Amino acid sequence: MLCQNETGVLSGSELFFSTVGAATRRLFYYVNSCGHYYCERGYKIRRKHMDNLLLMLIEKGEMRVEYRGQKYIAQAGDIVLMDCTFPQYYDTADYVEFYWMHIAGVNSFELCEHLTRAHGSIVHHTDHNDKAATLIRFMVSQFANNQPVSDAEHSRTLHSVLCYLMPGAQVTTAGEENGPIQQAVKFIHNHLGEDLNLRRVAAEVHLSPSHLIRLFRAELHHSPHEYIVLMRMDRAKYLLKTTSMPIKAISAEVGYRTESSFTGAFTEKIGISPRRFRELPLG
Repeated sequence: MLCQNETGVLSGSELFFSTVGAATRRLFYYVNSCGHYYCERGYKIRRKHMDNLLLMLIEKGEMRVEYRGQKYIAQAGDIVLMDCTFPQYYDTADYVEFYWMHIAGVNSFELCEHLTRAHGSIVHHTDHNDKAATLIRFMVSQFANNQPVSDAEHSRTLHSVLCYLMPGAQVTTAGEENGPIQQAVKFIHNHLGEDLNLRRVAAEVHLSPSHLIRLFRAELHHSPHEYIVLMRMDRAKYLLKTTSMPIKAISAEVGYRTESSFTGAFTEKIGISPRRFRELPLG
């Protein structure tokens, strides 16, 4: 869903909502809404109360935050976690790109308070920020691409994000000690426009293709190929909405050899053609 009517939010930004049942609210962590925003000077939020936590990943630029009598600056790579039952104000003095989620569930508020006290701040930059950031991007991409994911899977991923923010956390999964999945994800993001076949990505992180697939599914719940396609669709949507680049040029930019192959893949994943997506008004 493309967002609108928010001062400072630029074209190409997206907003998604999730309605959960009583059992999910009682048993799991869950997302109420989320988005991927590109904002210019003038973007600001002043809110007195909301029954959610706010989780933000700053990709570019910086966000100024006032919360519980303190002022913070969150910069690229930082993750912000705050309890929105307290009044909060945040804005940007210049361009900023960020992912955000309103989340809640089980002991999320208690865990947020623990993390705030442990760090002495709502702005987190731990040794595991890259891992948490990968999961945040991936969850928002699941909403953007209408990926069917169970409430339990969403809960597990959110819990992993929050655990990665623990100071001094030694959070690993099988085969992750040297971060091959994080390395693979970075490589994919940096080479979206190139031929990203499985063998090439596996060789980059010194794994066999079969081992890479197993680790990818264990951590991100998708194969490397599925993840590459999702990231290409996100990049294509951004270019379609924020530039006047011809669709043929966008095809090449996101790694498709022909316009027709890109159009087919985009239409299959998003449900409409790239040209129609570009023409749709915000809202």
